[in-house]
Amino acid sequence: MNSDIIRQASAQEIEAWIVARIGEMVNVAPAAISSDAPFDSFGIDSAKAISLMVELENWLNLPDELPLELLFEAEAIRDAATGIAAAVRQQAQDAAAQ
Repeated sequence: MNSDIIRQASAQEIEAWIVARIGEMVNVAPAAISSDAPFDSFGIDSAKAISLMVELENWLNLPDELPLELLFEAEAIRDAATGIAAAVRQQAQDAAAQ
């Protein structure tokens, strides 16, 4: 982590980041990826999913890991982004309280 400041990205920013990374992983233009599609519809194996989550945690500068369930159990990428944004807000609140 480069600093102690958590990037409090919006759900839309997180969604765009996830879509772009999925596009890179499966070699598809981000514009061709629907945010309403479930994460598992892209054929990304668990190792790549973990890698994606670690990269996201680093991009957000999070002190704690995010649960993988936020990706795997969401109905769609958009829902995953909303859940991740909420988890990021919680981590930021927890960090501020310390």
